[in-house]
Amino acid sequence: MIKTLVLGLGNTLFKDDGLGVQAIERLEVASLSVEIKNGATLGLGLFETLKNADKAVVVDAVDMGQTPGTIARFTALEILDLPASQNFSLHEIGLLEVLKIGKSLNEDFRNVIIIGVQPKEIGPGEGLSEEVEKAVPQVLEMIKKEVA
Repeated sequence: MIKTLVLGLGNTLFKDDGLGVQAIERLEVASLSVEIKNGATLGLGLFETLKNADKAVVVDAVDMGQTPGTIARFTALEILDLPASQNFSLHEIGLLEVLKIGKSLNEDFRNVIIIGVQPKEIGPGEGLSEEVEKAVPQVLEMIKKEVA
């Protein structure tokens, strides 16, 4: 069982979609007693990873319909309450789908916190947009607060 997990999601070859992975790579973990995991595009593998953590902080680029670089904190329960029509995740099998599968298997995922950043550019290419890059320091601070 993993005590506390910080999980970065996304694809670094698709611009802002790589936010989660790039953020966790910059996280200074020396003073944190957590496991850091590059979830990249784990898909259904997210289910077991999240299920085996006492607490999980997931960092990802999420489509919230906001200004690029906007940061938001969600619980898994809040995401499960989103309308079925809302995409939220940018991945084929994203976090929302994994949480729904977990819910159908009676997992409550009360242990999962999501820190999401609204992307500006999703598409082939490396590096974050200026707006998303500016959000990274605040994302790192939010992660530290969640795991403290």
